[in-house]
Amino acid sequence: MQYFIGDVHSNSVELKKLLDQLKLKKSDTLIFLGDYVDKNINTKETLEILWSLNENYKCIFIKGNHEYVWEKYLNNGEYFRQDFLLKYGSAEALRQYVKNPKELILKNDVKTIKKLLEPYLKLIEITRDYYLTDKYLAIHAGLLKEQLDQKEIKMQELNYFLRKDKIDFNNLYLNKYVIVAGHSYFGDEPLVEKGYISIDLGAGFGRYLGALDSEGNKIIRSDGKIFDILKKYE
Repeated sequence: MQYFIGDVHSNSVELKKLLDQLKLKKSDTLIFLGDYVDKNINTKETLEILWSLNENYKCIFIKGNHEYVWEKYLNNGEYFRQDFLLKYGSAEALRQYVKNPKELILKNDVKTIKKLLEPYLKLIEITRDYYLTDKYLAIHAGLLKEQLDQKEIKMQELNYFLRKDKIDFNNLYLNKYVIVAGHSYFGDEPLVEKGYISIDLGAGFGRYLGALDSEGNKIIRSDGKIFDILKKYE
């Protein structure tokens, strides 16, 4: 089986619930859609689970906008990313380790942050911008309309941050592949359109984590609720 998994955002509770629902087999493939930490505080446990899964199953890790920003901030010296980190819950990634995580970011104490988030930075190193399967394109946020016919996608920063006003929900990538993404929380149920499926079900906001079972044509929510995506195309 092949499962696409939405934004985890350090919600290790919902991640474990979802994994219990999936009842994984050794031959299964897990395709994570990005945003592994931030917003919730369970950074250490979440990363331990992800690394354990990577050791025991085939795992594909897509780079999310939070990975993109952390990498630019910590490895490329782009300290203006500080504003994003403080605004969008990135200080929570450090809260298990220090009492005042915002101070580390305000001081741009990159050396200390890199030491604390070493397992996360190693995960970022193996992330991909996108991943193509037999019928789906996995990407964190989406493609611009003019990218839908690019055989080799020329990634832009905007591809990690796209919101619904910039996304074409009706056309397929290369007239063949449905885009599967996270990033945008549309509610507690997945968004299923002709050319775009969003499975960010709000784990970053204390809600649910979702997984698309591409063979069973269903989306499984961490509380056990099932959504039949074929009904959308009948």
